[in-house]
Amino acid sequence: MLARTLRDLAITFVLCLGERVLERFLFPGLHRTAARMATSDPSRADDISTLIAEAIGLLAVIWLFNGSLYVIGWLARRPLRPQVPAILTIIILAVTLAGAYAQWSSLPARP
Repeated sequence: MLARTLRDLAITFVLCLGERVLERFLFPGLHRTAARMATSDPSRADDISTLIAEAIGLLAVIWLFNGSLYVIGWLARRPLRPQVPAILTIIILAVTLAGAYAQWSSLPARP
């Protein structure tokens, strides 16, 4: 059980990091807007440490859902199917990417 949970955690982290990188690649400048900036110092907005911090924050949100599913499965004495955490992660990341696209498309045009 522990090995499966750690494997799911590692897969989720890789997917979260990939989503953050894809978001920065597809929607340039979105991470520098005031509403989405993860740091108070604008010069650190492009750092790799900020990117990893955003991925860890997204990982925490996703594992609130995944962890609650594991607990429900444990309390009901019915283990989760192996694909459930990955499917839930992909759904949440797709919604996050769609939200980023909605924000990026509503930004004012650059001169």
